[in-house]
Amino acid sequence: MRLLFSSTPALGHLLPMLPLAAAARSAGHEVALLSHPSMASFAAGMPLLPAGPSIPETFEDVTRRTAVDAMQDMAAGPVEFFVESRVSLGAEAALAAAGDFAPDLIVADMIDYLGPLAAAALGVPWAAHGAALPLDSQLAAALDQAAAARFAQYGVTPTAPVAYVDPWPDSLLGDGYALPAERMTIRPEPHSDESSTWSRPRFDGREDRPLILVTLGTVVDDPSTLGAILDSLAPLDVNVIVAPHSATDLADRKVDSTRVHLAGFVPMKQLLEGVDVVVSSAGAGSVLSALSAARPMVLFPMGLDKPLNAARAAEARAAVVIDAADQVGDAVAQVLADPAVADGAATVAEEIAGMNSPDDVLGLLLKRVG
Repeated sequence: MRLLFSSTPALGHLLPMLPLAAAARSAGHEVALLSHPSMASFAAGMPLLPAGPSIPETFEDVTRRTAVDAMQDMAAGPVEFFVESRVSLGAEAALAAAGDFAPDLIVADMIDYLGPLAAAALGVPWAAHGAALPLDSQLAAALDQAAAARFAQYGVTPTAPVAYVDPWPDSLLGDGYALPAERMTIRPEPHSDESSTWSRPRFDGREDRPLILVTLGTVVDDPSTLGAILDSLAPLDVNVIVAPHSATDLADRKVDSTRVHLAGFVPMKQLLEGVDVVVSSAGAGSVLSALSAARPMVLFPMGLDKPLNAARAAEARAAVVIDAADQVGDAVAQVLADPAVADGAATVAEEIAGMNSPDDVLGLLLKRVG
C-alpha cells in the first residue's frame, strides 16, 4: 500500500508519527511525507512532498490578517493558524502533491488539515494521529467548522477519519475532550536517529552527581528564561545537559562547562539515557518521552496546551509543576530527595509499555481500511 503522512511543519507534530511511518516502511509499504520542506531532514528517509507554509510564514499570515496572538489565544489562535492560514496557503500544493502520490491511506497529525483535505478530495481513508492531548470539545468544533468552510472553497466535503491514533496513556486523559474517531492507542517513543553522532559529555570528576536534562523544546526561544533556569540550578551539586539549545541561545551568558553542557539538537532517546530529572516547558513530546523512559519531571509550562500537559503529569504524580523559572532549583532538589515523583513516573512508564506498538497500530489501521 501507499501511505501518505501529513504533518504541520513542527517537530512536536511530526516526530510522534515517525514510529508508525517506520513500521510501514519496514513492512514493505511505500510511504511519503506531506509537509513544508523544512521538515525534510527529519523525515526519516521518507520522500517529502512539499506543501503548506512554514511556521514563520503561517505566523506572518495570521498577523497580517488579524490581531490574534496565535501562540497565546486558545480560542481564535488555532483556528486562524491551522485552518485559515495553513489551508488557504497550502491547499493547492497539497492537493496536487497528494494526487500525484495517489495514496491508499493518509495519516494526518491531529491539527493538520491539508491531509484531510487531500483525503476527502481523493476519496481515500485517513486517520488522525495525536500529539497533544485530545482537543477540548469546543475548540474541536470550532476547527471543524472552519475547516468545512475552507474545504468547500475547493469543492470538497470533509470526511471522518477511520481512527484516532493516540500516544497518551489512559491515566493522563481528562474529561471534556473530543475525539474525531474511535481511539487507537500507540506507544509513544522518544525520538531516535541512528545517524546521530552525539556522545554524552563526560563531566570529568563529577560522574556520580545527579544529571538534569533541561529542554524548552523546539518552539520556545527564550534566553532569559533559560538563563534563569540555569541560575536556579547553580547552587545544586548537579550536572546539567541543555538541549536543543546552543551557546547562541544564551546570548552573552557564560556557563560553567565542567557542570553544564549545551547539546544542540539531539534525539531525545539519547538525551534521556542516565538522566535523573527532566526540566521542560511541558511540551507534549517532552512529557511523553520522559514518561516513557520513567523519568520524573519538573515542568514550567509556557504557552497554549502546556499547562494542561503539566497538570495531567502532576495528577499522575510524575511531575512537579512550577510557575516561575527561578523555582526550578528548589523543585529539582525536591524531586531528587523524595522518590514519590520518580515512582509516579515509573508507574506511568509501565502503562505506556503496555500500549499498542507501532507495528500493532499499522496492522489495525490496514485491517480497518480493507
